[in-house]
Amino acid sequence: MKIENWMDFFRKYTEYKIFHFNHLKLITGMNGHTLRMALKRLNDKKLIKRICRGYYINPFSTVMLEEVSAYIYEPSYISLESALSRYGVLSQIPQVLTCVTTKLPRLFNTSMGAIEYRQVKKIYFFGFVKENKYLIAEPEKAFLDLLYLEKSKGTEQRYSGFNLKGLNLKKLNNYAKKMKLCPRLKEWMTRSEGPLRTG
Repeated sequence: MKIENWMDFFRKYTEYKIFHFNHLKLITGMNGHTLRMALKRLNDKKLIKRICRGYYINPFSTVMLEEVSAYIYEPSYISLESALSRYGVLSQIPQVLTCVTTKLPRLFNTSMGAIEYRQVKKIYFFGFVKENKYLIAEPEKAFLDLLYLEKSKGTEQRYSGFNLKGLNLKKLNNYAKKMKLCPRLKEWMTRSEGPLRTG
């Protein structure tokens, strides 16, 4: 397929922001070797952008890293440091987009940035909302996800970096009960600076 034909193809399928190699193979009917060479040529000419192994961005679409995270590893939602930073609960800006999944932990070094997926039990996969094309944890759940996943390491060194005054205390406690984190949450509240207020 010529370059102009490829551009027409991607323009035709603008509803797909991200393509997987197997998806393209199915739509185009091309064999794997030919398609792989064609995509390499397009990527080298900067006509398309390879995200990571097997995934490409439609050149006629604008994609955020958050959307990529939802597409390349499902089910998942943005949580932990990334969500807490977004809500202003954590002052530091993480260098990696942090997500939660029920699958095995993974780290993807994409052309747009690194995405880290950390694993929780299926029963703890809740407490998120849909934002655009991806899911993100509510601030209360993002904080509890961090407590849950860091329980073996301890979080003493993290206490001074959080501002929980805007959180909904009732929701925080309800979620903590579901995740069996009440003792750990109480310990954090005891050690943290200042009282935890209801949002």
